[in-house]
Amino acid sequence: MVKALGERLAMNTPIQGSAADIIKMAMVKVYNSLKESKLKSKLILQVHDELILNVEKSELEQVREIVKNSMENVMPLNVPLEVDMHEGESWYDAK
Repeated sequence: MVKALGERLAMNTPIQGSAADIIKMAMVKVYNSLKESKLKSKLILQVHDELILNVEKSELEQVREIVKNSMENVMPLNVPLEVDMHEGESWYDAK
């Protein structure tokens, strides 16, 4: 049983570690793009594979484009990364 757990962890660690690296790179791209665009919207939080932002209503479409482009094109991969976005007045409403 312990051996099986160790084998699963050994196989899964590179996958989860790579996913963590990808989301961190995407965070940097989103942050830099928001800053370069001189937008008031801010990157607030990262949870697993999600980025939470506080977005000015007047900037919503521009921020959506920045986030989608930054996350889907964070690095060249053999499989596409697809971004799904939600919006709301609170995190609960955005789900």
